Amino acid sequence: MSLIAVREKFALLSGRHDFVTDFAGGTYTLATGSLADWFINNGQKLLDRKASFAKAYSWYKKDVSAGDYKLNFRYCVAVKEVWAKTADEDRYELTKKPYSWIRHRYGETYSDIQQGDPGYYAPIVVSLSPDQIALTSADYTDEFTYDEEEILFSDTADHFLYTGILFMPPSDEDRTISIKGRFWSPPLSSDTDKSFWTEVHDDILVTASLYQLEKFYRNREGMRDYMSTILDDINDLDKDVVEEEAAKADQMEG
Repeated sequence: MSLIAVREKFALLSGRHDFVTDFAGGTYTLATGSLADWFINNGQKLLDRKASFAKAYSWYKKDVSAGDYKLNFRYCVAVKEVWAKTADEDRYELTKKPYSWIRHRYGETYSDIQQGDPGYYAPIVVSLSPDQIALTSADYTDEFTYDEEEILFSDTADHFLYTGILFMPPSDEDRTISIKGRFWSPPLSSDTDKSFWTEVHDDILVTASLYQLEKFYRNREGMRDYMSTILDDINDLDKDVVEEEAAKADQMEG
C-alpha cells in the first residue's frame, strides 16, 4: 500500500476530508498545506519508537577508500553492529569502543595515522551547536583549526538528520563497511512513497495516525483507546521475534 492509500483510509476514518484535495473524485491527493501527511508521518515515527522487532533494523552499506576513517548517514536511531570486508578477505566484525577510548588511542590527526585493517569503531556526534551550524568546510578555520575531522559541515536542514561512526585505524585499502542499526522509517511525502508500515502493517499505521489526530484534539479517552490497540498489535509483532529467537536457540542446542 502506498502513501495515497493510507491517506485515503486516514481521511475516511477521521472524517477529515479537508485534509485532501479531491476526496469526492476519489484520488485523495494532498491539499497544499494540509495536515494529512503530517499526522501519518508522526504516526509512523510513533511506531518506530515503540517497535523492537527485527524489521526495526536495517543495513547501511558503503564502499570506503584507502585513508577513510568515518561514515556519516541519515535516520539512524542506534548502531548495533559494524562489519568490514575487502574483495579478498573474510568479512569481520569491528569491536565497539567508547568514543573517548578511540580519541585517546588515536590522538594524532587522523589523516596522519598509519593505515591498516579497521578494528574498532565508535558512534560519533557529527553536528555543530546552533551557534556554528552555518559553518562550512571552507570557513571553519575562522572558528577552530585542529579538531574538524569528525564534523559534517552543512548549513541545510539535513544537518540534523545525520549520525556517524569513526573507525580506526584508517582503512589501508578499498573495502565495504556494513552497519546494522535501528533506523527511522523513510519520510512519506509523494503519493507513491512506501515504507515497512505502509506495505506490511498499514492498519497499524492508520491507527497510529488517528492517535496523533486525537492527541491534537486533546481527547484523552480517544488517545487511550488507540494506544491500547497500537500496543496490542506491536506486542504481537514482538512475539513473532521471540518465537524466531527461540527457534534459533533450539537449533543451536540440538
